[in-house]
Amino acid sequence: MPRFALRYPFFIIMISLMVLLIGVVNIISMPVDLFPSIDIPVVVVATFYSGMPPQQIEADITDTFERFFTLGANIDHIESRSLSGVSLIKIYFLPGTDANSALSNISNLAMADLRRLPSGTLPPVVLGMTASSQPICLVTLKGQGLNETQLKDLAQFQVRNQIANVPGASVPQPYGGRYRQIQIYVDPLKLEAHNMSLMDVVDSVNQSNLILPAGDVRIGTKDYNLYANSQIPSAQQINSLPLRSSGNASVLVADVGHAQDSGAIQTNIVRIDGQLLKSHYPPIPTEGTAYMGHNLVGWKRELR
Repeated sequence: MPRFALRYPFFIIMISLMVLLIGVVNIISMPVDLFPSIDIPVVVVATFYSGMPPQQIEADITDTFERFFTLGANIDHIESRSLSGVSLIKIYFLPGTDANSALSNISNLAMADLRRLPSGTLPPVVLGMTASSQPICLVTLKGQGLNETQLKDLAQFQVRNQIANVPGASVPQPYGGRYRQIQIYVDPLKLEAHNMSLMDVVDSVNQSNLILPAGDVRIGTKDYNLYANSQIPSAQQINSLPLRSSGNASVLVADVGHAQDSGAIQTNIVRIDGQLLKSHYPPIPTEGTAYMGHNLVGWKRELR
């Protein structure tokens, strides 16, 4: 071969130039896709129970779902990860299985087995796994002077909407923090003094916080739209709502309690090795923190 190359150098140069030309043409004409269509017959089931340790997630949620998912058809194998407050199960199907059919099958099985899960478990989220659905970043919000409720509200209605404007982006719901709620704290002794019950307060507040259609009114040659928005704009104004009127006197919310712009009431507490964990995942540090994603650190097991 070296002798042939030395004897015919121009022929070797021409062959090299032809190979280079063909390579450049093929590279230029090669189709390129940033997010190619990849059909992966995999279904992911995510189930949440805030504050539950990985051991209990494994025993009470993951194992229960895994046994029930074996009723599905064309399943190759099942993988699961039990994290703090999160159960992640991946169901791999045999090649050639229709992705939509597999997703529908697992979704029906998950909802049918929901009644067997511990009370307070959120309904499972069933997703088909594709290349475009894989997470590429984790956004964490934290700030001094903001509590967990304010950060949750900020992530839900501002940061999430801004990220969603990115072309092709799919942004999940923010995770962590506390849901904002207007709480009315009532003193039972004051209720008894005014001869009222707790349901009287609930009914009065609901009837005073409405949007009612009002129509319009014609005055001369002009037609005016009427707005009867009686929704209360702030928590402080709830204290001035009348609960009951007797003659010229009225019993206000402030007479039996007070309203507060707060968050959802915590209904469970988890302790691990004597340390208290809040009912959020991951545990909240000193200043409030809301997470738009998950820290996937926990147990991993595979079921075949």
